[in-house]
Amino acid sequence: MLNKISFLAALFCVGASQANELSDRNLVTRSLTVQDSELQVGGVLGYGKNGDEDDIGVGLDARYGLSDDWTIGLGHTRYRFLDRGDSDLGFELTVGAGLKDIYEKLGGGNVDVLGYGADITGKYVYSQDTALLFGAQYVFWNVQHTDKNADEYRFNLGVQHQVLEDVVITTNYILRSLNDMTQSTAHEASVSMNYALSRSLDTGVYLKYSSFNPQENGFTADSAYKQGVGAYVSYRF
Repeated sequence: MLNKISFLAALFCVGASQANELSDRNLVTRSLTVQDSELQVGGVLGYGKNGDEDDIGVGLDARYGLSDDWTIGLGHTRYRFLDRGDSDLGFELTVGAGLKDIYEKLGGGNVDVLGYGADITGKYVYSQDTALLFGAQYVFWNVQHTDKNADEYRFNLGVQHQVLEDVVITTNYILRSLNDMTQSTAHEASVSMNYALSRSLDTGVYLKYSSFNPQENGFTADSAYKQGVGAYVSYRF
């Protein structure tokens, strides 16, 4: 946590000067990367449940635009190699890499299992109101103090639709193809509602479900929750 806080402070220093132009207010037409010199900070408060295990968690994240095409964040980075040009419509494609998730090894004495990966993520904007989200990623699970590592492939498909002015509903589905785990596949689904209060400020709520069973796959029950609900806020400057 200390390293993340230190990195967050460093990003604040880097982004002390305001970006020339902020990302679109409309989430549908907003790019997958932030703008040049734009800093986005956000927090999430969530509740998760998995059988008898439940918990309330707080998360922080930050992203900074080294350019319109290259974004760095807390343990991750993203580069856009195909943009939509002068039009808000059409294809946008990015590649990303970094820390994807953290689980805790079952019976391992608080041993963290880090998931590193790379992905290709895209967006096709049909109109100012509707966009298609899609992507594929590879995740390598580094199980410390053992030679039994695991990996997986994830494929996702989603839709964004503006239902009211500044209010966008996003639905997303993820198929996880698991290797060297007890489960061979797992499914995840989520729906969120984002409200753009201004060009800089977003807030929203989300619901999610996962069929991934952490204990069955060698992780603690609180590593991943089957049901989750939460709220988030993010600010860009």
